Amino acid sequence: MITRRDALIGTAALVTAGSALAQGAAPELTKLSFGFGIDPPFAPHIVAMQKGWFREAGFTDVQTKSFSAGALAGEALVTGDIHLWTPGNLPPISMAHNGAPVVVIGTNCVNWSLEKLTVRRDANITKPEDLYRIKIGLLQGSTSSAFLYYLAKHYGLDEKRLQVVNLPPPEQLASLLSNAVQGLICWEPWPVRALQSGETVVVHTCVTSGFAANAGQRAKVSDNRSIWVVSQDFARKNPRTVQAMMRVMVRAQRYVADPKNTEEAIKLFSEFQKQDPEINRKIWGNYVFTAAFDDAYVADMEHTAEFLEATGRIKKRINVLDYTYSAPLAAIDAALVKVPGRWKG
Repeated sequence: MITRRDALIGTAALVTAGSALAQGAAPELTKLSFGFGIDPPFAPHIVAMQKGWFREAGFTDVQTKSFSAGALAGEALVTGDIHLWTPGNLPPISMAHNGAPVVVIGTNCVNWSLEKLTVRRDANITKPEDLYRIKIGLLQGSTSSAFLYYLAKHYGLDEKRLQVVNLPPPEQLASLLSNAVQGLICWEPWPVRALQSGETVVVHTCVTSGFAANAGQRAKVSDNRSIWVVSQDFARKNPRTVQAMMRVMVRAQRYVADPKNTEEAIKLFSEFQKQDPEINRKIWGNYVFTAAFDDAYVADMEHTAEFLEATGRIKKRINVLDYTYSAPLAAIDAALVKVPGRWKG
């Protein structure tokens, strides 16, 4: 079921010296619609809306829409129901490889510390092999599936012996606390909420082991990053809209990434989402906000595609740069495009 929250950010377009309009790039569209979630990757979007930066760029209204599943958001993007989608990288990679007309226009944030394997203390998980004994809740088909795949690969586990229970994040948490499952693999804020019970412990993050057997050892098992995705049709028909939207998003992203703005960013995000700012403070450091197209971007995208191919979700690999559209980002700051995309529109 799709829910809507309309964020009215102005009734008339204002022109300022630093706006897209002042630079001769009046957007073709004045109303935007974003696919939205509850977690901090949406801080740049919210900061930009709350500070009126979209209004300055010529947009009179921004709508936010949330979806119960990534597939629904992807469909909404292709049909034009939303204009900007900011998912983890796995769903759009799958879509691009299966012929969906989508392109990546930038990285929103790197989430290498975002997902965590959290288990009950009384499960006594001290080494990777102990995972065979427990049930693990995760949302199958999400980036958490890739996390488990690469965790098993890194430690030489037989993934078929792992007991996975397919659950959405809220049910993962409830099942963990009731002992219906003994572990979960999920993104924040669900792990930190689980830790609040005092009955759980993190035994692996995306990049570091918490197993007693090798605690603190670096072990990168996730390539999750949230990315900015638009439909090819939208990019072709609305180049000035894409450019103006990207200019605002990069401005907001840089603002959020600046440590001196952290408290204000948390405040604006928490108020907009009606969330506890203290929880958001605890998880804020998990996110690295950068738009760059660089070697790390390529590696993360290709590694995720490798997982999708190995698990049969894509048949034929295509190069990530074939569905990467870097021209709008290069026009804002050429230094952010270290590896140019090949999609030209």
